[in-house]
Amino acid sequence: MTDTQLYMALGIPTLAVLVGILINSMQFHHAAASINARSPASRPGSTCYFGKVMDFDGRLTRLEERGDRRA
Repeated sequence: MTDTQLYMALGIPTLAVLVGILINSMQFHHAAASINARSPASRPGSTCYFGKVMDFDGRLTRLEERGDRRA
């Protein structure tokens, strides 16, 4: 096996893997930007319900603790 054949045998698959990683990275960044653009928190005049969900979770935890004390 000559040096050129060795370089081709190692270089072409390595190049293919690197190109695949680059394409997947670009697709991931595009998907993330698309999701961020559609999220309700980024639109003016929209409400964010995250605080309300966290408040409900806190009340639910307190009810569970109260039920455990009674049992």
